[in-house]
Amino acid sequence: MTKRILVVDDKPNVVKSCAKMLELEGFETQGITRGSEAIERYKSEDFDLALVDLKMPDVDGLEVLTALKEYDPAATVVIFTAYGTKKHAIEALRLGASEFLEKPLKTNTLIATVRRLLEQEDSGKAVRGSLSMLSLPSIVQINCEERNEARLRLKHRGQEGNIYFAEGNVVHAELGSQTGEEAVYGLLSWEDGTFELEMGVSTPERTIEVGWSGLLLEGMRRIDERAAGDRPHCPECGGFLDAQGQCNNPGCPRFTGAADGWNGAGLEQLIEEATTEHMEVNEMANLQDVLKEMAADIPGFVSADVVGMDGLSIAGHAADPDFDAEAAAAQFALVMKLVEKAAGQLGAHEVEDNLVTTNDDYILTRFLGDGSYYLGVAVEKESGSLGNIRLMARNYSDDLWKAIPK
Repeated sequence: MTKRILVVDDKPNVVKSCAKMLELEGFETQGITRGSEAIERYKSEDFDLALVDLKMPDVDGLEVLTALKEYDPAATVVIFTAYGTKKHAIEALRLGASEFLEKPLKTNTLIATVRRLLEQEDSGKAVRGSLSMLSLPSIVQINCEERNEARLRLKHRGQEGNIYFAEGNVVHAELGSQTGEEAVYGLLSWEDGTFELEMGVSTPERTIEVGWSGLLLEGMRRIDERAAGDRPHCPECGGFLDAQGQCNNPGCPRFTGAADGWNGAGLEQLIEEATTEHMEVNEMANLQDVLKEMAADIPGFVSADVVGMDGLSIAGHAADPDFDAEAAAAQFALVMKLVEKAAGQLGAHEVEDNLVTTNDDYILTRFLGDGSYYLGVAVEKESGSLGNIRLMARNYSDDLWKAIPK
């Protein structure tokens, strides 16, 4: 039976692009641009998976996620966003998101994620994501506060480790030959990589007795200590001292609560600061606004799109709201690749742009940045100017490239 997927994003070009990519792989899709409508559609029809954008104006992705999980606790919901903050990622995990994907969406990543989730016997039991979006201290804090029984599998540059949760604490950890607390301290140093959280998995043994908050504090202390290099150590506990000779370890008799990195803060603030330090906030500038500004400078403007070389449009603007410029995105990506290859065979220099002239329009495509994206602009021949379209595409290229999250 064909799997049905609901795609939800307030930007029509993103919905159309995602839907097209999924349909080419044999999936049936429904695209929705309003969160409130997506909730009603999910309740009235059968869907196997929902792809939901986080940031939408009427009902945001977290509200959609909450409503879908309340209606169907087994719902498989993937949250995708270019606005991945710690607060939103943590809340999405609490609410039961199956995975997080960062914009701009890559075709291979999107298809592979959807296939993997749909092939799982119980996709609701596992949550996957990136440590650059949701840091390990945050994941530990969530699972312990929620008193989950779970296994957290972590992968980083060819290494793999596991952390087990039970009864509101971390009870076991593995990293190579290390187990217990030392394994946790090693895993806490991973700032990037991937995680998979599987609920209902029991620990094979118990090797950790210290509370989860103490583990995090000691782990952060060790990371800071390694970064501090030659800073003097406390003779009482071995922790490092600040410029005033105060120890940073709360368990040490010499600790006063005012050492560097602690400042007398409460545990929650300490974890927040440590987590923030090990998170990369990926916030995409509004490409739509840049495209609209460019459109205002182009007489006879029809449409403009920023498209990845995988054929997936990540932003678009058209004079006519019903104009379907995204349909040509994948084809023009192929055209750009062929033009680049042909130019190389001729021994020409790097390709800057390519022009297609129809009876009615000029269609200019221009590489952006390192060539992984291109700008496509369509202008009416009758009221537009070829010189102007080339000038505007060149003038706005840097702004568009800077607005794309790298």
